[in-house]
Amino acid sequence: MSSVHAVGRWISGLALVGLLSGCGQDTGPQRYEVSGTVTYEGKPVLKGFVYFSPDTEQNNKGPGGGAAIDQGKFKTEPGKGIVGGPHVIRVVGYDGVAAVVEGEQLTDGKPLFTPYFANFDFPKNAYVMDIIVPQGGGKFSESVATPGAGPSTGP
Repeated sequence: MSSVHAVGRWISGLALVGLLSGCGQDTGPQRYEVSGTVTYEGKPVLKGFVYFSPDTEQNNKGPGGGAAIDQGKFKTEPGKGIVGGPHVIRVVGYDGVAAVVEGEQLTDGKPLFTPYFANFDFPKNAYVMDIIVPQGGGKFSESVATPGAGPSTGP
């Protein structure tokens, strides 16, 4: 058997082992959907992102999650939510009007506020929340949100 055929069979064998062993399956901790609204100065934040990071200072660990803000609403993708427990939330928001500033293309527009940080202790289930960014953002708050509809019972 030529060495080219041997290498090809070896690579095919590795691919088969990967498929049979469940390669690509998520075996991490249970993650829960988070959805809701983000407002600033009483208006929906048109574009932005909400980041959720387990608060290691509160002994919470696991993968972080996040969701894009569109027209004031956000929702984590399936399997990309939070692990529950204490989290640090970071919110960035933009005006939604594409602009060029100093030669840089800002597709989501200009920042509305400096990044806003807050702590929140999530339950271990899906959750709906309303995030109200204070004037100027950029503050670290112990209470980022008011419960929206509370725990989500939807699909």
